[in-house]
Amino acid sequence: MVGHFATRLEVEAAKAGGSLTAHQIRILAQRFVESEQPRFKAYYRRVWDDCTRSREALRWEGARDQPFERILMRRFAHLFPPRSGDDGGEGVLSRRMIPGFHLAVDKMIGPSMFEQCRQRCAAILDRHPGTGGSHDWRAIHADPEAAMLIDDVLMVVAHTFADFRKRRAWFMDLINSRLTPARGGGRDEHWQLNEAAFAALMCALFADLGARAHADPARIRARWGDAAHETLCRFILHLERPLS
Repeated sequence: MVGHFATRLEVEAAKAGGSLTAHQIRILAQRFVESEQPRFKAYYRRVWDDCTRSREALRWEGARDQPFERILMRRFAHLFPPRSGDDGGEGVLSRRMIPGFHLAVDKMIGPSMFEQCRQRCAAILDRHPGTGGSHDWRAIHADPEAAMLIDDVLMVVAHTFADFRKRRAWFMDLINSRLTPARGGGRDEHWQLNEAAFAALMCALFADLGARAHADPARIRARWGDAAHETLCRFILHLERPLS
């Protein structure tokens, strides 16, 4: 854009005898913007979206090394579209939702619990070193402490859905307002988190905890209390009712 404008100045200066006044340059700049903006606007938008996608991709790749986020998302990773070297399969969800999902979880559990989760995850990672300074993620995901950590988080999340419809609307709006830009022609170009996708996401997140609540309610009550068990069962019941 700057080079294009410089060429215009050179042409106009040549017409004016080799030089332009400051006033003439200002007028030329204004006319240049007015005439060229429509032509460059689509280009700017495309470049901006490309940069945004690259930034979010790098951010997500970094998040893959953040154990809490990675362990939590493992529970529903199979709902993403397949991707080489990554989890995925069904394609019910889009990876464009990842930033909004992390923000929603942060808001629901609060900064104090979030920091506790990071500290607990750091201890889990220390128990499962891998080769070359990495970590053994298979062992990490299979660690009972990792499962308990996520269950602790999910119990707090379930409590925030006391007003199920209101909280569901808030959750969906938050994610849909922070979707990363779509790649033109991509299968998720027009994807939005709707009620069906929300139910699939939450059912995947709560599948293991819900199964234990059904099979061994005494164990759930012993760890989190009677009220928490009732809250969890009520939340899962909402997920199983299509019109809830």
